[in-house]
Amino acid sequence: MAVVPSYSLAPVRGILQKKDTLHLLRRCLFGVGHKELAHFSGKTIEQCMDILLRPSPAPPEVVEEDYDEIDPLVPKGKTWVHAPYESTAVNYGRKLMLKMWWTGQIINRDFSLREKMTLFWHNHYVTELDVVKDSRYSYQYIALLRAHALGNVKKLITDGTTTPAMLVYQNGNSSTKEAPNENYGRELMELFTLGKGHGVNYTEGDVKAAARVLTGWKDDKDAIKGVFYPDLHDDTDKKFSAYFDNKVISGRKGADGANEIGDLIELIFSRKEAARYICRNLYRWFVYSKIDEEVEARIITPLADIYRQSNCEIIPVLKTLLSSEHFFDAVFRGCLVKSPVDFLVGAAQQVNVKVYDTKANVYTDLVRCHEPWLQFHLYLEDLSQRIGDPPSVAGWAAYYQEPKFHQWWINSASLSLRSKILGGLSTHEGLVFNGPRVSFDFISFVSGFADPATVDAFTDDCTDLMLAVPISTRSKDKLKATLRSNMQSDRDWKKAWQSLRKDPENMEARSVLETRLTQFFREVMNLTEYQMM
Repeated sequence: MAVVPSYSLAPVRGILQKKDTLHLLRRCLFGVGHKELAHFSGKTIEQCMDILLRPSPAPPEVVEEDYDEIDPLVPKGKTWVHAPYESTAVNYGRKLMLKMWWTGQIINRDFSLREKMTLFWHNHYVTELDVVKDSRYSYQYIALLRAHALGNVKKLITDGTTTPAMLVYQNGNSSTKEAPNENYGRELMELFTLGKGHGVNYTEGDVKAAARVLTGWKDDKDAIKGVFYPDLHDDTDKKFSAYFDNKVISGRKGADGANEIGDLIELIFSRKEAARYICRNLYRWFVYSKIDEEVEARIITPLADIYRQSNCEIIPVLKTLLSSEHFFDAVFRGCLVKSPVDFLVGAAQQVNVKVYDTKANVYTDLVRCHEPWLQFHLYLEDLSQRIGDPPSVAGWAAYYQEPKFHQWWINSASLSLRSKILGGLSTHEGLVFNGPRVSFDFISFVSGFADPATVDAFTDDCTDLMLAVPISTRSKDKLKATLRSNMQSDRDWKKAWQSLRKDPENMEARSVLETRLTQFFREVMNLTEYQMM
């Protein structure tokens, strides 16, 4: 018998249960550990939303570091985001630093939805660093996504249209009245605002009219911004099809021609389909990939109404969706394959990571260690999620490609690589990243549970935290047997913990615990359930 989910957008009531808090955080943050659970425990959904939807401060700008290419115009430790463009070789070094920095912001996320939503917009409103080829432009683009991550969608699209990154990426910088380029006008409708199907019936003529509106803009490498050239702009009237109620955008002359973009954005956002399209994409990002007629009618349409009533503000939509009985329905627990970011960064955030800095000869933490940021980025790239360079203007296939959707993240090769990476991080030696050595600190992580000295209690608490759905009794018994291996009784496990607590330098007790825990967590992280959220 098929399980029918709730189709109610009414908010859940009362203090959230632990399992509900974990579900919310798994979907809204990259990784859930003791710190995150403690911060949100004992709170109502309203209190949780206040934290998640609170915009966090903008991060410091990316700075010059010691990498393959030394920037001749920027001293080490200073930012290059406002510096002149030097050369392709120098830009390559800046691009590496930008990717490292962005991955670091994801790793260093706070309790806000901002970083998760920044990545959402990167997938929805795409540019690619490798195509733009100017990291200053791409930094501006990322900063724009972050600034509007929890803001107004219409404002994001309006501002983004004339950023130098988008002008270069969509060839808008070569669009003139004599030769209007249709790339951005087409993607603006098809991918960024209206989508396809679902009653969306704009025409080729509409694309051509939009292209004429967008003429006259170029990127300026000296000013690092988009600049409007009135003499290159088509200042004649632009008529749109019946889908847009045959509206005409009046041609504007001189510098006023730049304001036609605002008219175009208003025209597109006046269509109800623009609201439904963004709500579908949010639903696929946070809830589930497939949207049937029931979800369309009872979830997407009401959310779209909220979006339109708020004049395209995203917070009211997120608050309604993520607070709803529908979102918390049991059918949506563990139903999505983790993206590489959710998988790898999530694991690093969940299971304490320690970084041994061989240069400084000290332990530090991952959020302040730049070299591992770059290596984590490269691992994410190996796992098919290149932050900064989605595979196409449509974003990652996991969020749009039917019928597989999120299953695109997993195949035999990626599953093997996931296991190999976490296996390396699980060893005492860890993974060496051009100096720093990174490994999971299982003893520190396990010490955060209420009763790590009791095998049954610890296993129950650990699997509740780390897995989105319960595992079978047989699987859980296998995990417990790993902890009990070569021990006479559970008292030996308890005794090892007591010895370590009494004397943290007791290497014999530490060795016993580390050996068992390493094997235990390898088995947990190789479970099918660990791949899901």
